[in-house]
Amino acid sequence: MSTQEGKYSSAFGRWAGFGPYYAMFPVDFARKVVETMSCSGSNVLDPFCGRGTAPFVAQATGRSSLGIDINPAAWVFAKVKTSPEPSRKKLMKRVDDLQRSVCSRDRKAVNEFQKWAWSNGVLGFLNAARRVLDWEKNITDRTVMGFILVNLHGRLGDSVSNQMQKSRAMGPGYAVQWWKERKMYPPEIDPREYFHKKILWRYGHNVVDNRRETRIIQGDAAKILRKHQTNKFSLLFTSPPYFGVTDYRQDSWIRLWMLGKGPSLPDWKKEKSLNCKELYQQMLRDVFSACVPLLQHKSVIWVRTDAREFTKRTTLDTLQELWPTRKIFRRFDRPQKKTQTEHFGNKSIKSGEVDFLIPGNRALPAFFSGWKQL
Repeated sequence: MSTQEGKYSSAFGRWAGFGPYYAMFPVDFARKVVETMSCSGSNVLDPFCGRGTAPFVAQATGRSSLGIDINPAAWVFAKVKTSPEPSRKKLMKRVDDLQRSVCSRDRKAVNEFQKWAWSNGVLGFLNAARRVLDWEKNITDRTVMGFILVNLHGRLGDSVSNQMQKSRAMGPGYAVQWWKERKMYPPEIDPREYFHKKILWRYGHNVVDNRRETRIIQGDAAKILRKHQTNKFSLLFTSPPYFGVTDYRQDSWIRLWMLGKGPSLPDWKKEKSLNCKELYQQMLRDVFSACVPLLQHKSVIWVRTDAREFTKRTTLDTLQELWPTRKIFRRFDRPQKKTQTEHFGNKSIKSGEVDFLIPGNRALPAFFSGWKQL
């Protein structure tokens, strides 16, 4: 069996990667942290959960969890990954329903980007899904929408779109110019056949057993956590947005349009809290301070962020302010390949990521070296 075949030889392997997302936890890393730094049956908290890797790993390893993210597309990914429609037949029937509901108006592009991004048949299916699916309330509709969002844009042959990046939405003007110069037209795809195949593959080993409570909430983490009442968490494991690099409105504008949560072309309004230093500092402090009363005594706190000086310093200052009597350790992760921050404009020498760990009563994890007490 090849490495790739082994990776997908279980329900965990097939669902772990559900939801392409910018700046996400590697699944193997998340599993090591959750299994090493918490006990089976305990509770895991991720207030910036993105596509839901930490809650998903917690669920798969017998832990309860709470994941929060402000991005509706991230919420769909995390919710579907941890609680998908159990019946593949229902999903395939719903896909058939959508195909039958396509009308002539659905097939008409409203701008040049749509004309070049998807064939008329695919665009018709997408617009029908936007009209019909009750993804916020219905588990079957949400799961179908999750499959659509995963495959909405990406490489030719690996999505329903013309050539694009998969995890991060492209600027429409740049994309159209790129396609025109290369005379690249959107692929002619039968949406019904395409999504039937995707569903059958994903459900090849059914779904991950979900015997522990897994809650995924969309919204402002600080506000949600202040109202939250539940068993206390033994592990806070998260990766906040990177200052000036990630912006869910820009990164996900095509998927937000698909969900009816954004316009058909981006307005490029930046998320202020991620691009203003003072607001970014306040955002981190608000979220982590809301976590404090929800954590057990001597809980483990693991925060991964990027290694640029401002983001690193702000994160450390916040942790030291809120947990002044606890030992904090730090290590740098220097990837061999270019990081996403480098690909999208960060030329900092100290590229890569940094882990901050408050280990509580647990030993420093053996799977990482280079820890320094601060």
